[in-house]
Amino acid sequence: MDIIKRYYLFLQLLFMNWIGKAGTILATTAFISFFIFEGLSLVGVFKSAYTGIVTYFIIPMIFIVGLILLPIAWYKQKKETGTTLRHVFLEQLDAKEIGSQNFWEKVIPVVFILTIVNVLFIVAAGSSAMHYMDESEFCGTACHTIMGPEWQVYNASPHSRVPCVDCHIGEGVQALAAAKLNGAWQAVAAMFDLYDKPIGTPIHNLRPARETCGKCHWPEKHYGSKLVKINRYKEDEANTLQFTTLNLKVDASIGVGSGIHWHIAAENEVRYSSLDDQRETMIWVEVKRADGEFHRYTNIHLADSVFTEIEPRVMDCVDCHNRATHVYEQPDAAMDLALAKGLIDPELPYIKREGLAAIMTEYPDKTTGLATIDERLAAFYAVEYPELENSNLRSSITAVKAIYDRNIHPKMKITWNTYPNHLGHKVEFGCFSCHNFMQHEQSDGCFRCHNRHIVDEEGDYISDECTLCHSILSLGEEDPLQYLLDQEFRTFEEHKNEYFRGEYLKNF
Repeated sequence: MDIIKRYYLFLQLLFMNWIGKAGTILATTAFISFFIFEGLSLVGVFKSAYTGIVTYFIIPMIFIVGLILLPIAWYKQKKETGTTLRHVFLEQLDAKEIGSQNFWEKVIPVVFILTIVNVLFIVAAGSSAMHYMDESEFCGTACHTIMGPEWQVYNASPHSRVPCVDCHIGEGVQALAAAKLNGAWQAVAAMFDLYDKPIGTPIHNLRPARETCGKCHWPEKHYGSKLVKINRYKEDEANTLQFTTLNLKVDASIGVGSGIHWHIAAENEVRYSSLDDQRETMIWVEVKRADGEFHRYTNIHLADSVFTEIEPRVMDCVDCHNRATHVYEQPDAAMDLALAKGLIDPELPYIKREGLAAIMTEYPDKTTGLATIDERLAAFYAVEYPELENSNLRSSITAVKAIYDRNIHPKMKITWNTYPNHLGHKVEFGCFSCHNFMQHEQSDGCFRCHNRHIVDEEGDYISDECTLCHSILSLGEEDPLQYLLDQEFRTFEEHKNEYFRGEYLKNF
C-alpha cells in the first residue's frame, strides 16, 4: 500500500466523529491558507498590516486548534466504544484491506510524517510571526487607533528608517521575552480599552540611550559647533520674515564634552530626581566633581513640599532629545517651517495668522477639523481678498491641513503641547516671557536645571547664561547675521547686540 493510500485511510480514521471532522477540516484549511496568503503577500497582492495578523497569528491559531481537536476526538470515540485506538481504527476500515497484523506498520509512518510536517509548519509560522512583529509597520498599524498618531509622526521624523524594535526592545532572549509579554498585555489593553489616552510619557522602561542612540551617535565624537538659521514669520499681512541665527556650541570651547554634550561626556555624570518621575520639575540635581564626589543643587521652590523621592536618574541623551523620533510640533514653529519650505506661500496675505487660528481651534474630531480648516481659509480669502489670484492658495491650504493632521489626534486626546519637547527651551525675554504666542505652554527644556531656584548650599545656581550653549547672531531680526554687521544696529537694544557680537567673535 503506498503512502498516499495510507494517508487516505488515516483521514478516514480522523473522521471518526464530528470533533475529528472539525479538527481535520480546521487544520487542513489553515495549512493551505497559510501558504496561499504568504504567496500573495510575497507577490504584492496583500500589503495591509491586517493581512499579516491573519497570516501569522489567526491562521496558525486555527491550525493548532484543529490539531488539539484530534486527540479529543479519539478520546471521545474510545470512551464511547470502550475499545483501543487500534480497534477503533479497524472498526472504521475494512479489516481485509488494512490487515490486523500490520496495523502499526501502516499507521506509524503516516503519523510520523504528519508530526514532522506539523512541527515544521508551527516553527515556520512562529518564526514568520516573530519577524513580522519586529517590523515597524506592525508596531504602527496593527493597533491603528492607539499607535496611529505615533506612526504618523514617526514616518515624518529623522529616524523614520530606524526600526521601532531598535529602540523599544533590548538585546538578548530575556529582553525579547519581556517585550513579547508586554505586547500580550498591550493586546489585552487594546481589546478592552484599558490603555491611557494619551499614551503616558516618559517611557520608563525604554532601553538605555547607550544601547540605542549610542549605536549611531557617540559622545566621544568632536562635533564642534553648528550654525542654525531659523526663519520666523510675523502674523502681519505680509508675513514678514525674521531671522534667528544661533551658533550652537555642541563641543565648542575647550574640547570634547565642553559644550552642550558636556552632560553626557564619559568623564562627567549628572543625575537628578524629578517630581513624580516626570523629568519636568527637578527636586534636586547633582554634578560629579573631579574628586568623584557629587555636588548637589536643590529646588528651593519645593523646600516645604511633601513628596516621595524617586530613584535618581543618570542624565543621558533622551533627557534633552526626548522627542527624537515621535516629534510633535508646536503650531507656530510648524507654520514657520512650512512657510520656509515653500509648502505654504508667504505671498498669501495673513496666511500665518489665519493658518494658526484655524489649526489651533478645537474641533470635535479630526474629520470635522480638516473640513472646517479648509472651509475657513477658503472663505477668508474669498471674502477679504476676492480679487486675489494665487495659484498656490489650494496647495497652501492643504499644507495647513497637513500640520493639523500630523499633530492633532482627538481620539487619543493629543493636542498642541501634549508631548512637550525638551530640546532647547522656551523664550524668556522680558515682557515676552508671558506675552509670547504659545511659548508659555512649551517645555522649560534646558531651564529645568539651568535656573536660579535650584541652588547649592552656598546659594549658587547652575548657570543660565544665554551664551553658555550658543552664540546669538540674530534674534528676530531682518538680517540673519544682524549682530555681525558693522553698520548701526536696527534695534534699540544696541548694548545687547554688541555683547552678542563680541561673544561670538571672541570664540571664533
